[in-house]
Amino acid sequence: MSGGPRDDEPVFVRSKWGTNRYVYNPNNPLGLVLIIGSLLLALGGMYYLRASSPHPNSTWSEGELRSAVHQAAQDLEKEPQYTDTYRGYGEAIKGAVEQTGKGPSYGVRVSTGPYNYTVTGDGTDAKFCMHVIAMQLDGTKTNASASANMSAKLSIDVTDGGCG
Repeated sequence: MSGGPRDDEPVFVRSKWGTNRYVYNPNNPLGLVLIIGSLLLALGGMYYLRASSPHPNSTWSEGELRSAVHQAAQDLEKEPQYTDTYRGYGEAIKGAVEQTGKGPSYGVRVSTGPYNYTVTGDGTDAKFCMHVIAMQLDGTKTNASASANMSAKLSIDVTDGGCG
């Protein structure tokens, strides 16, 4: 069964790169098959992961953004949210939309108004307005974007279209 001069080469040889590891030997036919098979397996695995991604095009659709904005509003209303004078709730809204799992985990833009936040996403022209009313934990209503450093319970109303 030995036919060629390469059949007596070992399948594994020590690496010549200065490490003490064993690697496939391309001079052995089985070693060469293992090298090619490993490459094909790696490429197939990467293709599978890309194809099975829930969001292969990595942009927001109008439906995904609508669903994510409404889910984010519900999530933000569940627990008191902290804000300061300069940031308002824009970062909290952006993070909540991205963490819903409804679309890509990035590409959300939130623009701030005095009480309103317009939410948009990469890949769609859809805009949603989140009207935020913040209630201090003692029950006092406050301006959501001009409040001092505080934790507040939020009431959020979402409408289609940008905030005017």
